[in-house]
Amino acid sequence: MTDPAPPAHLTISAFASASRLSVKALRLYDELELLPPARIDEQSGYRLYSPAQLPDARLIARLRGLGLPLADIRRVLEAPAADRPELLRSLWAQQRAEHARREELARFILCQLQGETTMPNHAAQTRSVPAQQVATLTRRVSVAELPAAIGAGLRELHKQLAAQGAAPTAAPFVIYHGEVNADSDGPIELCQPYAGALQPTGELTLREEPAHHEAFVTLTQAEFQFPSILSAYDDAESSARAHGESGPLHCREVYPDDWDRLNEDDVAGEVAWPYTPR
Repeated sequence: MTDPAPPAHLTISAFASASRLSVKALRLYDELELLPPARIDEQSGYRLYSPAQLPDARLIARLRGLGLPLADIRRVLEAPAADRPELLRSLWAQQRAEHARREELARFILCQLQGETTMPNHAAQTRSVPAQQVATLTRRVSVAELPAAIGAGLRELHKQLAAQGAAPTAAPFVIYHGEVNADSDGPIELCQPYAGALQPTGELTLREEPAHHEAFVTLTQAEFQFPSILSAYDDAESSARAHGESGPLHCREVYPDDWDRLNEDDVAGEVAWPYTPR
């Protein structure tokens, strides 16, 4: 007696049982086009899955167990089989780095809640910044993408200026128009003050950054690292509030030197917080 042939398709309940994914998860993965059913019955509207989809379903479950975001899981599924191991190594390394970042942030928050501090107090200064013509690029980024996005964006601005014969007139800076965290991607605006003839091309925007006052703290390259930089933002904001009121301009980071040529103990830039004097 021969064994019965496996079913051509499985209902969503049967597929959920076989894959160890919940029906709710399968519906979500269908909506996201991460794991759509093999077909949908025209009469009943039921989702029907092929047994051949089980390996991908189980892979999704295991990758979710690692805490990988759905976007990263999609990258693994869409990659050729031979490329999947190296891609997963890279994604898992990013996960470990993110976990370490969260551990540092947790320690920082706990110290604040307990009235302790392991971070240096920065001596904030104030200054008046004249109006400037700036060339800008706007980016929406994740926390992991932020350092590379800043470096690439500032290099692109310098390239654009050089190509059109314009010259930098002051240090570039990065304006944070919104938080960059797990729930928010900014945006950030990379700005290069300039003089000379310059035309907007592609993503390049030209505008005037208005004159303003700002409180700022100077940091070494090591102090720019997260979460050490959070105390710099706190100190700059506290100084700004002591001298004036919050205005329409957003906080920013100023980078007067070539980051890649600096050592950890070298002065690398500033955190600045604009304010309107009382």
